[in-house]
Amino acid sequence: MLKQPTIRIVRDDGLGQDNPAFVIDGSYWSVAKDGLEGFDGLTHEVSTGEYAQYDGGYLLAERTGTVDRTISALSRFMRLSRGEARDEAERFFIPGRSYQVHVAYAGHERFCEGRQYAFSLPLTKGETQTLDWTLLCLDPYFMSEDEKSIDVVEASKRRGFPFVSCLERVAPKPDASIKDERHVAGFVVGVIQNRISMRNDGHTLAYPRFDVRTTGEVVKPSIRVLDASGAAVVNVGMDITMQDGDSLVIDFTKRPTSVLLNGENASAKVSSGSTLAAGIPVGAFHVEWYAESGDAALSVVPSIRERYTCI
Repeated sequence: MLKQPTIRIVRDDGLGQDNPAFVIDGSYWSVAKDGLEGFDGLTHEVSTGEYAQYDGGYLLAERTGTVDRTISALSRFMRLSRGEARDEAERFFIPGRSYQVHVAYAGHERFCEGRQYAFSLPLTKGETQTLDWTLLCLDPYFMSEDEKSIDVVEASKRRGFPFVSCLERVAPKPDASIKDERHVAGFVVGVIQNRISMRNDGHTLAYPRFDVRTTGEVVKPSIRVLDASGAAVVNVGMDITMQDGDSLVIDFTKRPTSVLLNGENASAKVSSGSTLAAGIPVGAFHVEWYAESGDAALSVVPSIRERYTCI
């Protein structure tokens, strides 16, 4: 018999880590039999057109719309009385709030988020209280709990090489006539890298975020993402000059895509021809960045949160 999923529902009250939570893990509440709807897959809307002179048809569009997800749960009457169970549920499930549903099952840990759509506490006989709760997910996909991110500055180490100098070194005063025939010196080589390889192991497109930092003047920075075939799926440039310590965040997870320069909206400074409504397909991909000048002072940290059709 498979172990039931562990569900942790978090209500967003703007309290950060202190937001209230409701746990369904078999301790005080358990998932009812067949008590999860909308957690096992998605329905895609596909529209087609018919050929006038050929059999069959052609694809016009396809998309995945919003989805309702319903949880039916039972209270443990040995742990909670009917009154305690009703009070706990009534305090937590309230309209007009956003919720995240975190699910751990079969080695997978994923979450979805949305708005409360329906809630009921049926009046039934016996000691066990049941509840039915529905979440309207505007983004229909589940997301990975862990965010994939690579900082190329931390990943690329510096290398040092000692060497023997053949130049004579004059000794410090007071006796400047004494000379060393040889001395050991050295130099350090820093690896400058502007390409990162990553993978999207989810079920569908992943939307990236790019955290850009500078250690000097950088003119017109650009970022490009290439899929496994080498095709550019994201290409965004900025008509700006960044200085030492500036921060640029380009976030494709936002609707619309957010572009912040030192915390201020910089969408108007995006270069003509940039893609601001794009995602990264499943599989391997590469992130590249460059600038008109100063690219050695440019550092980019790309990150993605993988998205799944089910738990």
